[in-house]
Amino acid sequence: MRSIIYHRYGEPADVLQLTEAPDLPAPGKDEVLIRATSRPVHPGDLIGIRGFYRAPGNTSPLGPDGARPGFEGAGVVEAVGAGIEPASGLLPGARVAFFPARWAWGDKVLAQARFVTPIPDDISDAFADPLHVNPLTAALLVRAVEKAGIAEASGDVIVLTAAGSAVAKPTTTLLLRKGLSPIGIVRSSSRTIPPMSDVVEMPMISTDDPNWREQLRHATKGRPIRAVLDAVGGELGSVLASRMGEGGTLISYGDLSGQTINIPALAFSVRRLSITGVSVGSWGSPPDHVRALDMATSLKLARTDADLFDVATEYDLAEVTQAVRHAERPGKARTVLLTSGAKIGTMT
Repeated sequence: MRSIIYHRYGEPADVLQLTEAPDLPAPGKDEVLIRATSRPVHPGDLIGIRGFYRAPGNTSPLGPDGARPGFEGAGVVEAVGAGIEPASGLLPGARVAFFPARWAWGDKVLAQARFVTPIPDDISDAFADPLHVNPLTAALLVRAVEKAGIAEASGDVIVLTAAGSAVAKPTTTLLLRKGLSPIGIVRSSSRTIPPMSDVVEMPMISTDDPNWREQLRHATKGRPIRAVLDAVGGELGSVLASRMGEGGTLISYGDLSGQTINIPALAFSVRRLSITGVSVGSWGSPPDHVRALDMATSLKLARTDADLFDVATEYDLAEVTQAVRHAERPGKARTVLLTSGAKIGTMT
């Protein structure tokens, strides 16, 4: 079977290659063998390929077998292992989405049944592909907001960086539905126009405007910033953290800048600021009933908010270099897919 592989850490466009890999074994107990048809290209995938998930100081190279990327995708069940009941909906021929599952950037995937979701007939293949990582990250962020003591319908101000991203859009939708007051921060004024504004309504502030800090102060209408949902870090994360009200929480879920967040030490003791973080990589840890609620939220969004699942274009696995370059284009807001089929057309 075909699979994407890399033998050294580095720029994805330079190190990724298509190879023929051995066929996967038959599924074991509670496992599902899936013929993958498409896989989203996420920033987290590319961070891992660059080796940035390694512990500080760890410069160990990859082993002789290299590594294969990808954890999310969609496809068709080919076989199931012992212990999987027909009532689960995981039968050969069923359309499914999966996360997490190793080596998703390959023609076939073995996944634990508890991490495989049957796709209802009223949800198209295009919505099934990014059904997990982005909306589930949104669900984790909303839970982190609740844990920070921010109540529904409070009108509390929450600032989101990278607010035009595929994660920020479902997050904003969920926050608005809870009666909260999100404010979006983007890096370019071109990001304040659709696709964001056709999904949700909220103030959008661009940091390429020299007066953006004053615009932020005006957008809060004098209310304190209770939380910052930050995917950028660096100078932007530092500035926003400094502007949080007493008891505010910075919730990190990305590192697009690759730079350190700097906060004065007294901010923690005197102003009671706190920093926490979420990673969708931990989504497999909560109890099954919590994950079921998250998936119900994701399926509801797929039914009611189609714009949250916009796809930029599709690339075949053999076009992985073009796919990862597209995924990192400045201003890209839609998901890039790696597929085993024809393209559906190209958007930004």
